[in-house]
Amino acid sequence: MQEQKRIFGLSSINFVIFLAALVKFAIHLYSAPGYGFFGDEFYTIALSRHLAFGYVDLPPLVPALMALSRAILGESLFAMHIVPALAGAGTLVFICMITKEFGGKTFAVTLAALGFIVVPIWLSVDSVFCYDSIDQLILSVFLYTLVRFLRTGNRKLWILLGMIAGIACMTKMTILFLGPGFLVALLASKYRKDLLTPWPWLGAALCAIIVSPYLLWQYANDWPTLEYWTNYGTHRVYQASLPQYLVNVLVYMHTLLLPLWLAGLYRIFRRLDGVDYSFLGVFFVGALGTLFTIHASARMLAEVFMPLLAAGAVFIEELSDRAQWRKWMRVSVTMYLLAAGAVSIPLCLPILPVEQLLSFSDSFKSMIPPVKEFNGQTFRVSPAIFGRLGWDEMIRDVADVYNELPQEERAVAGIYAEWYMPAGAIDHLGPQYGLPHAVSGSLTYYLWGPGYSWDTMIIVAGKINYLDLFFKECEMKREVQYKYDMSFGKLYIHVCRKPVIPPDRIWPTMKSYR
Repeated sequence: MQEQKRIFGLSSINFVIFLAALVKFAIHLYSAPGYGFFGDEFYTIALSRHLAFGYVDLPPLVPALMALSRAILGESLFAMHIVPALAGAGTLVFICMITKEFGGKTFAVTLAALGFIVVPIWLSVDSVFCYDSIDQLILSVFLYTLVRFLRTGNRKLWILLGMIAGIACMTKMTILFLGPGFLVALLASKYRKDLLTPWPWLGAALCAIIVSPYLLWQYANDWPTLEYWTNYGTHRVYQASLPQYLVNVLVYMHTLLLPLWLAGLYRIFRRLDGVDYSFLGVFFVGALGTLFTIHASARMLAEVFMPLLAAGAVFIEELSDRAQWRKWMRVSVTMYLLAAGAVSIPLCLPILPVEQLLSFSDSFKSMIPPVKEFNGQTFRVSPAIFGRLGWDEMIRDVADVYNELPQEERAVAGIYAEWYMPAGAIDHLGPQYGLPHAVSGSLTYYLWGPGYSWDTMIIVAGKINYLDLFFKECEMKREVQYKYDMSFGKLYIHVCRKPVIPPDRIWPTMKSYR
């Protein structure tokens, strides 16, 4: 097929990009109604009901986008997953454009698109409405702009890079964690001379202006995000050894795609289409070293794999152009990626019945090692799968306890949830059962205050109810073990009465920024 051939008025490359983006979008729409809401989605919905310039654990952009989505598309399970599906399709487009910038033709663009579609972490984040899918899209735009800069040397693009970095900072702090790797790559390259010109500094100034409302919010609230990230690294993330960390990275990025990642890393250190892109290779290595050193989640590396995916696709296209059996080599590689997708898609999206999913997962134990990341928890199936299960059952259990209260107590009763996910679930699903809203000391819920008189409180907690110290009476009403869910495990539901001190004195002891 000639590269100049046009299909429905589009070049073959642009047709492949359009078709692949449509397939990516359709896959996520098909799986959108599956299982239920992911736990973090409940929290994001709660944040979108309290719009502000910042929150304890994330910047303001995604909650604002969630509020807009709720207003336009509604709050159904299907509607909530349209925006992340669109974000995933958009990311695919920019990865394909990076592949074109590297000199890739139709086959390379096809491989890059297919590779993106089948990678587990990208499947997972594009299936839930949290900050990751939006962050991924914005960083793909940043990387495309960076590639354009490396290709053209146009210093004015520093301003655009600064603007995109500012938007990324208002989405999630991933770009700050990748910053040391970027700085190492810059200082190791010829582009360090650009620091003697005004353009990088103008970009940095624009970035600071965009982020300034968030920084002012942080200052006004005593820098809660700094406390959150300190606690996150020391209490929540497993201190993985280097081998375990690399296993985590590989599982997130698909073990079957290891040859593609290695090919991309090799190829990116050579000239692509006559241009030196080694900056991106140093950036990748620096980011890997930084994130391992600070024990950040391996998921945060996903974005710096995008140039590797594009470079690997170009490398395979170049090999096939020189191969005697060009057609069969291309067919074989394509079928290999499709087979990889046949493994990853059912494991990352809520498509199969749960029992079938568990059986399917067991079939690939030898191929997909377990991920050990959060507090040493081990995951064989994506947390974005099991994190959708058990919420309806939990709400019904809380509603049963609430409805058992005498009528005069129900009129004043509140609900305290120890963790932000159950609190968000109660807020979103509870109204259909007549439940009052939840309060919590977890993350941004703490900033919204105690909310009730606390004369009668339903406490949704783990094994230990720390709040019983503040009440004359506390009675455990339910001990519930949910069958599949890995987000909150066993829950204990208590009813506490007659606080010994006022709520405003109890509340400061409830703060949990982790």
